[in-house]
Amino acid sequence: MAAVSGYVAMQWSMEGNRAEVPRTVGLDSVAASAMIQEAGLVPRVVAEEFSTNIPKGHVTSQRPPRGARVNLGTEVRLIISRGTDQLAVPNLSDMTQPQVKRTLAEAGLILGPVTTIHSEVHARDAVIAQDPPAGAAAIRGAEVRILQSLGPWEEQVVLPDLRGRELIVALNLLKELQIEARISFQQSPSREGRVLSQDPPPGASVKLGGQVQITIGE
Repeated sequence: MAAVSGYVAMQWSMEGNRAEVPRTVGLDSVAASAMIQEAGLVPRVVAEEFSTNIPKGHVTSQRPPRGARVNLGTEVRLIISRGTDQLAVPNLSDMTQPQVKRTLAEAGLILGPVTTIHSEVHARDAVIAQDPPAGAAAIRGAEVRILQSLGPWEEQVVLPDLRGRELIVALNLLKELQIEARISFQQSPSREGRVLSQDPPPGASVKLGGQVQITIGE
C-alpha cells in the first residue's frame, strides 16, 4: 500500500508540472500569446505564411498541437498568417509607364511585356488595355501586361541632304515631300544661292507638314 501511495503521489507531482497545450489556430497573435501564457507555456512566433483561409495576423498553425501535455515553460511555436496572396489588379487605364510601375509595385505586382500601337483616341504613352484586366484576381508578384499608345499615326518622311543644292532645287524637293521650308541667309560669297546647312539634319524623320530650317549663302 505504501508503494502504491508513493507511486500515485509521484504521478500527481509530475502532472502538476505539466500543462495541456491550448488551441490557438484562428486566433489573432495577441490573443493566442495570452492564452498560451495563461497555460504556463511560452509563445513564440517563428514564421509567417500566406493563407486564403486565415485572416492576416492570426495563427495558421502551432507546435506542439492542441491537447498535447508538455512541461510548464515549454515553448509553443506559432506561424502567423500574412493574409491571402490573391489581390485585385488595379486599373491602369490612361496611365503612363512610370505611373503603371509605381501603381503595380504598391499593389504587389510587376510590369510585364509592353506592346505599343498607334491610337487616334489615346494620348502618346497612355495605357490602352491590360492583362489581367482591372479588378481581376492575381497572385502577389504576378506580371501585368499592357498595351500602350504611340499616339495618333503621323506619316513621316526622311529628309534628304539639301546642303550644297541651289535654293530653288531645295525648295522643290521639300515641296514634293510636303515639308515647309523656313529660310535664313548667311554671308558666303563662294556659295551664294546654295544651302549651307539644314535643321533637322539629313536622314532625320519629319512628319508631313513639318518644317525644315535651311540657311542660304549670300
